[in-house]
Amino acid sequence: MSDQSLSSQLTDEQREYLKGFASGVDARREKDGLAKLFGSDESSATSNHTHPDALQLDAQERAEAAGEKLVPEEIAKRDAPPLDMWETIRANAAEGAVPKGTEVFRYKYHGLFYTAPAQDAFMCRLRAPNGHFSGQQAIGIANLADEHAGGYAHVTTRANLQIREIAPGSTDRVLLKLQELGIITRGAGADNVRNITGDPLAGIDPQAFFDTRPLCREMHYHLINTRALYGLPRKFNIAFNGGGLVRGVSDTNDIDFTAVIKPDGEVGFQVGIGGIPGHDDFAKATSWVVTPSQCVPVADAILRVYASRGCRSDRKKARMKYVLDEMGNDAFMEAVLELLAFQPDQFDPGDLRTPPQPSADAHVGIHPQQDNERYWIGVWTPFGYCSSEQLRGLGQIADAEGDGLLRLTVWQNAIIGGIPADRLEAVKAELEALRLEYDVSTFRAGMVACTGNVGCKFSNTNTKRDAGALADYLERHLALDYPLNIHVTGCPNSCAQHKIADIGLLGTKVELEDEDDEPLEGYHLYVGGGVGEKRGLGEKITGPLTTDSVIPLIAKVLDVYHHNRLGAEESFRDFVGRSGTAVFAAALE
Repeated sequence: MSDQSLSSQLTDEQREYLKGFASGVDARREKDGLAKLFGSDESSATSNHTHPDALQLDAQERAEAAGEKLVPEEIAKRDAPPLDMWETIRANAAEGAVPKGTEVFRYKYHGLFYTAPAQDAFMCRLRAPNGHFSGQQAIGIANLADEHAGGYAHVTTRANLQIREIAPGSTDRVLLKLQELGIITRGAGADNVRNITGDPLAGIDPQAFFDTRPLCREMHYHLINTRALYGLPRKFNIAFNGGGLVRGVSDTNDIDFTAVIKPDGEVGFQVGIGGIPGHDDFAKATSWVVTPSQCVPVADAILRVYASRGCRSDRKKARMKYVLDEMGNDAFMEAVLELLAFQPDQFDPGDLRTPPQPSADAHVGIHPQQDNERYWIGVWTPFGYCSSEQLRGLGQIADAEGDGLLRLTVWQNAIIGGIPADRLEAVKAELEALRLEYDVSTFRAGMVACTGNVGCKFSNTNTKRDAGALADYLERHLALDYPLNIHVTGCPNSCAQHKIADIGLLGTKVELEDEDDEPLEGYHLYVGGGVGEKRGLGEKITGPLTTDSVIPLIAKVLDVYHHNRLGAEESFRDFVGRSGTAVFAAALE
């Protein structure tokens, strides 16, 4: 839509409203420490629209002026803004109808994913800042899943929940009931900032530099209430790392805010940018160290530069990594600085004290809290699956016995904190009654799996079933004394992030010699991935192999490690880094 055609559709009253809107945005941005968007000469020189979606519209027009062809998703956002489709959702629900064409994409802006052909139903992705739900919210979600969905929820690798098997006629009621629970799904999918992750144990962690809960909430509410930030070229991830025992693999995010101790003893957040392991990059630390109150303004400015410069003509290149590849990190941060009303402090890495290493297994089991008077229990959910009965029970335990929070982790499990020592036995009995375990093998504790082809049209394999079979096999054949991460993902979208695991499995189809036979489900096998101080991308060592073939092969790979490591203190990641993958050659044969 041209500037002239847009203007011709506005009444004088609407123009005055938009002027007032722009003034209000500028006033709020000044209050938050941000540079003006509409009032500055620089902004007016580059913006063609006085419209809530001006950032997106300007970027689209610049792409077209450069001779690029917008992808269908960009055209869909411009022609029918996804945030303005509530009446369409209600009308379709009243008729029991499903979205058609680009409506499928626009529904995702409200957290609704139509999962056909895997299921003729919807998945609803929630938003849980810092991965926390209240006990009452967990109970409400369980009741909702029983009434309008499949009677279960999935814990995701962004410390979040998804409700599945929602009937087409129930989509609007699901959203309304979630809002009644105080849960907003706006922007939970499509070209938006996904769930904000932090330290699951924030507030009770004996090691953390900083309680990430207030920052995650502030970022969450800033995003869902700032319309301009819904116009991104594609999805975006932000994480806060407070330095706790259990964290959220922040260096895999587009923005990584990691708590550090500055030379003056104050806590700041070092800014990292560009993490996207599915495209073979981790977030790279900048020299910027910002105060807690500066995190949201900095993230806002980074998002605006990304929205302005990001690719609108190729979805595969529409991530911040590719903007950084084109501009360079320094030039990108200079563009961010132009949108800020303050100068962030900068430090050499050697001047900063970084957090100790996280624990590899503190997300499961029973552990003392910061005060040594109360405990947290990390509860294993089978690769993220949680029945309504179990979710309801966890919410009730959190309220009655704990601190009222159900804390989810990126390892697809739940934590309940604040349990008095004299109530531990009672809580253990309640978990047993729910058929939930907290004392599990290292294989189960460190294994994550995406939804799989049962509920995702992109997945090549039944990942959760295969993860269970793999855990069963390894428990029967090996007794290990070290933590281990195994990630099972069904397609190259890598929702389970197979490349950052000790052992990663990427789902595929295995063609058989007889061309008339249907391909079998199988995997490519990767080894040697890691995050944090042990960051690295796993290397593919074999595949495609059928599922039945790859499971015993993993046991052989682990056996090679077990017999050749330099003692129990050498992790699998360190072993692969020292020995290389050739050490597994005999096992692969």
